This record gives sequence, structure tokens and C-alpha cells, in this order.
Amino acid sequence: MSETLLSSLCGEDAWYWLYTSNTIKFNPNGTGEIVSRYELVIWIAAEFERKSLSPKSLDQVVDVSGIGATRKHPQPISQFDIELTLAKRIIPRMRGPETQTRRINESLLTDDVFLPKTYTVRLEKGNFLAPCDAMFPEHEDQYTPRFALRLVFDQSPYPPRHEWKDPSGGPDAMKMWEWKEFCARESADLTKRADRHAWWRNCVVS
Repeated sequence: MSETLLSSLCGEDAWYWLYTSNTIKFNPNGTGEIVSRYELVIWIAAEFERKSLSPKSLDQVVDVSGIGATRKHPQPISQFDIELTLAKRIIPRMRGPETQTRRINESLLTDDVFLPKTYTVRLEKGNFLAPCDAMFPEHEDQYTPRFALRLVFDQSPYPPRHEWKDPSGGPDAMKMWEWKEFCARESADLTKRADRHAWWRNCVVS
């Protein structure tokens, strides 16, 4: 199956570091969203502007067929450079009671966060756990989602430590400035395969 790089990038509900909560999303119109939260605590829920440094690069046709390789052997699909400019405005879907009374976005971040930043990004296909789940593979079970695509940034799209007004507490604990990988295209088939492998790993023969 082939599709454009732009459709691969923007065709997903979100790209996950931690499933459903710490995410980055790209929209076809050149905007996007980035979220950093832990349960009820939200640090970042911001929109951003995206610009390709080589506009034609996102129009290239990429091959996403053959998805399902092992986690140990991801297959690179493409690499591209983009510029992201974080905005202070809160993501529309999160403009509600959970953010109205919280310090969020520019309340926690320095002005340097909202300057344009350039990233080199690699798109890979394979059989991936969300990066947070991959840190604790022993906890994987039949309900742990698996993903067919992964984005790998040369530097985290989250603000570096020195661009937080006060990183002590939650930011220092989470260290989101170290998060460079995000997964998408959840696959029930890959999850089933992983579950079968986990069963064999956990089987004890006496």
C-alpha cells in the first residue's frame, strides 16, 4: 500500500508517546497540536504551525506495505525536515473547566518556546509499543496496544528543560524533553501477534 508522506503524517488521530495522553498531532492545513499531561495534571495543550523546509518532500509517495516487522527491525520509510512554531493558544477541544483554572502553556514556559524550531524527523514502519510502554515491556499484556508507524525526532518537540520557568516537580519527573519517539496507526493484528509471543515467553516448562 502506498500513500503520500503528508497523508501518513496527518492521517492519524494522534502520534503517541503515552497512549491517549502525551501526544502530537499534525493537520493537513499546516497546523497541529501537542499535549503533555499526567492524569489530571496538564502542562502543555498547545496548537502549533507546521512548515515543511522542502515542501515537495511531503508529497513523495511512500510504501507502508509489509507492516508487521518485529520491533527489533523497524524499517525506515522516509526522512524529512520540518519547522514547528508553538502557539500560546490552548487546543480548542481542551478549552474548558480542566484548563480554565490551571497554569498551562505560556504560564509555565519562557518566550523562547514560541520561536520557530527545526526538526529532522524519520518515519518508520514495524511493530511498536508506545514509547512509554516500551520502557516497561514486562508489563505488556493482551490489552497493550501495538502500532504500525513510528516518528523519530532528532530532538524532542517538547520544550527543553531550560525553556521552562520552573521545571522542578512534574516536568523534572516526566523529563518530556527527552521524548523523541511517537507511534501511530494502532493495529489489533499486531497486538494479537504480540500477545501470542508474550504467552510463549511466560510459559514455564517444569
